[in-house]
Amino acid sequence: MGQAKKVSSALSKLFVYGALKYGQPSNSILASSGNGFAKFWCKATTTQKLPLVIATRYNIPFLLNKPGVGYYVTGEIYEVDNRMLNSLDNLEDCEEIYTREMHDMNIGVGEGTVPCWVYLLQKYPENLLSLRYLSSYENSTTHPYIMRHRRTHKHPAQDDLTYEAQN
Repeated sequence: MGQAKKVSSALSKLFVYGALKYGQPSNSILASSGNGFAKFWCKATTTQKLPLVIATRYNIPFLLNKPGVGYYVTGEIYEVDNRMLNSLDNLEDCEEIYTREMHDMNIGVGEGTVPCWVYLLQKYPENLLSLRYLSSYENSTTHPYIMRHRRTHKHPAQDDLTYEAQN
């Protein structure tokens, strides 16, 4: 009798706050088993205030790594496998734009906190801190999120962080 092959890898928790949330434009990435495994776990809030802003001409939500500024941000925790994390790292241009870090998330009064992966923007132009801070992200007609396949190569998101919308 051979050993049963381990098919599943250990699951990690991932906190999503933007376009990956349920009902938002990129949630289909988490829903696609071709990218790996992801299962909704619960709603959660950051344990520290962080600035959540919508930036670039593509209206991308970014969580800036600037603790103490902004609001406690609400989002969702998913249980994901390593394949899904790799898919998301590729999508999120993990070393180019975001860094994926482990942070404690608050899962409710009396429930305590749970460590989760979260994508944070480490290097960003100071002017992003002058944008309106959000406590929760929802795609809107005012700032419609532009899906990755509809963005132009002329303006890659990481080069576009200084873009200011003309009103």
